[in-house]
Amino acid sequence: MPNDTTRRAFLVGTGTAATAFLTGRAGATTSQETTTAGGQETTTGDGADQQFDFPVTTDVLLDEGFETGNIEDLERMEEREEPRYGGPVEETPESEGDLIDPDRLTFSLAPTEDPAVYQDTMQPLLDNIAEETGKTVEFFPLNSYAAQVEAMRSERLHIGGFSTGTVPFAVNLAGAVPFSIQVSDEGDFGYRLWAITQADNDEINSVEDYAGNTIAHTEPTSNSGNLAPRAIFEDQFGVVPGEDYEVEFSGGHQQSALGVANDDYAGAPVCSTCYARVVDADQIDPTQIKCVFASRPFPTTGFCYRYNLTPELQEGIRAAFLEYDYSDTSIAEQFEGRGQWIDVDYASAWDVILTIQEANEVEYEEGEIGE
Repeated sequence: MPNDTTRRAFLVGTGTAATAFLTGRAGATTSQETTTAGGQETTTGDGADQQFDFPVTTDVLLDEGFETGNIEDLERMEEREEPRYGGPVEETPESEGDLIDPDRLTFSLAPTEDPAVYQDTMQPLLDNIAEETGKTVEFFPLNSYAAQVEAMRSERLHIGGFSTGTVPFAVNLAGAVPFSIQVSDEGDFGYRLWAITQADNDEINSVEDYAGNTIAHTEPTSNSGNLAPRAIFEDQFGVVPGEDYEVEFSGGHQQSALGVANDDYAGAPVCSTCYARVVDADQIDPTQIKCVFASRPFPTTGFCYRYNLTPELQEGIRAAFLEYDYSDTSIAEQFEGRGQWIDVDYASAWDVILTIQEANEVEYEEGEIGE
């Protein structure tokens, strides 16, 4: 059914700087009170800007819904006219000869181990894209981030949900136009970087205490599992991964979380929502893991279309995402209640990611693409 247009407005303010946004220290509220949740003392500010007294066991964070951000975090982002790093989003060509109007539109979602797993899940959206554009729409399963970017670059892929860290590659290499992210009915979106360790590890109560230990990072191209902690830990805490502590790549957020739970690693930076899924699967007792640092929320999957689709197709695609309510569909069921899409601006919403990639001197080249 059509969505209330107020739900899809993305408000951006002249708020905090990107570096402060990364660390969770920005946007400090003028009114705060100390409360106790689950036996842990927390400091709660106005709105969604809740500050915890770290370290805190992860059951407390999960109970408070702190694995995600909220629409108010989006409102605090600094509005930017141009991206701070890399190139701008391509403009729609003025010449009709440079536009494409395919008979069949293709759609893909950020790759998983089984790329076709979301085909049935996303069917309500695909049906609406077909209705709004008058085109046949096909799900296009792809098995890697690089393959997804290459498919859009070569005009074989027209619409895609790209993982957080892949969006800048899609913009700079493939002519992608990021226009939307998913949110829940309550306005929850995205994920955070959590730095975790065992709850009974008295030697680690801050990021600084990671020094001298073996810490699990997920994989080299991961945003929250490697690039973000490399930027944040050095800038804010003076801790250089790979120098002050030994980095061991686990292969994924689940593996990092389980490795900490099983005492294979002293700690790990992990994606908060990935960690929550491991807890939901009863693979980890969240009372046995503590978080010593949490970042501000990062945007999650960025939905894009190719810049040289005809304006009519672009308008129809946007309408299918932004003007319908998917709260009672398989989409919300699969994605933690996120049955709404809201309009976003790439330069503003992805500024935090571009800051991280700039700090890591990421180059937008084929073969260097990751989540």
